[in-house]
Amino acid sequence: MAERVILRASDVSWCSSGEKESGVILDRCSVDIRQGDWISLIGPNGSGKSTLLQVLSGNRGFCRNSFSGEIRWQDSEWTKLHSRERATRIAYVSSEFNSVFPLKVIEVVESGAFASGDLRNVHAAVSFCDLGALINRGMDSLSSGERQRVALARALVQGAEVLFLDEAFSNMDLDYQLELGARLKGLVDGSKDSPFLLSAVVLVSHDFSLCLRWANRAWVIHRGKTISSGPIKEALSEHVLRVIYPKASPYLLFQK
Repeated sequence: MAERVILRASDVSWCSSGEKESGVILDRCSVDIRQGDWISLIGPNGSGKSTLLQVLSGNRGFCRNSFSGEIRWQDSEWTKLHSRERATRIAYVSSEFNSVFPLKVIEVVESGAFASGDLRNVHAAVSFCDLGALINRGMDSLSSGERQRVALARALVQGAEVLFLDEAFSNMDLDYQLELGARLKGLVDGSKDSPFLLSAVVLVSHDFSLCLRWANRAWVIHRGKTISSGPIKEALSEHVLRVIYPKASPYLLFQK
């Protein structure tokens, strides 16, 4: 039986400051997310990976001068949903998380309930991300890797069905990268002893071993275009790898 399509984006384009000739960042990208997906979003620096996730999540808004295309969340037109409703469906975690205010870890994690108002999973998120010893620490006292774990816990409290991880493991040590990745994969695979109802993850990482470790599908973006999308072994063909990483492709082909 075919997997349920959660989100489908068709011909999505984005340009900066309405400059449709010179400011094009995304050019007619088409992708989809299905229940049970762990998608690796791969591409060179500046190819539009972060912009794609920010546009799909609604973090950049949908101004007519910048955005075109169609995004659907199941049977709903995504661009017409209220921002709070989108926040309960997709959570976005970036590579850096710096709290503007002098907040404690527990306060930041609790702020993940801004859209749903549901604080029931705060302690589960703290445990999931191994933050128990840090909950009363100030955010300004944490390392960059610890702040990333706080950001992940906050995202889990959002209760979203889809999680976008934009280099969100980049500052964590290897143990936490592997442990938290495996825990998230368990959620996507349908762990029955968890309060988190996570159905899919999209991961951006320049660590090719992480990209391959849990993914069943890949989106490949190059110069603002999705040049490949599908099951990971098909999406990351020899031809595609040579296009996006011409110097590194022999090494990456060996890893595959």
